[in-house]
Amino acid sequence: MRKIGTALLIVVTAAALTACTGQNNAPAPTPSASSTGPIYPDLDQFTPAPEGLIDEDSGETHGPRPVPTWDDESRESATAAAVAVMTAYARPDLPFEQWWAGLQPLLDNKATQDYAYMDPARIVATSVTGPAVITDDTSAYVAFVDVPTNAGTYGVVLSRADADSPWLAGRFILPEGVN
Repeated sequence: MRKIGTALLIVVTAAALTACTGQNNAPAPTPSASSTGPIYPDLDQFTPAPEGLIDEDSGETHGPRPVPTWDDESRESATAAAVAVMTAYARPDLPFEQWWAGLQPLLDNKATQDYAYMDPARIVATSVTGPAVITDDTSAYVAFVDVPTNAGTYGVVLSRADADSPWLAGRFILPEGVN
């Protein structure tokens, strides 16, 4: 009985192997006269992949950003940004919608959330009274700037994403004694 089982196993294995390596009656493809090697697609017909990193949230491509440094141009743009944002902020006589429309584009994302529900009537300053002064320039990405107003000197914290990005306000620091 054992010999029949072994013989049957050999016959089944041989039949399976024969089926796997069966004859292929289809003719082999013939290379064309113009092909001398592997055929590759014309890559010029495709849009190239974007360079840089792709932001998962927005789908935008971000490449390397220029690193900021403190130079005369950076200092001038930081003080000008502080005066501009303080001028937009110190308008307590405006209705909220008008006040917000002037201020919001000068704020970073966090400040936009923080000041979105502020009542401008609570602001005591109404005008900038002198030049802005950078008080801390430890980082070329962040500037602490004092801006004198008719209600005292406000501190404005500015930041920028890179050397080509504008300075945006992140925080207003009230003068001492002002709530």
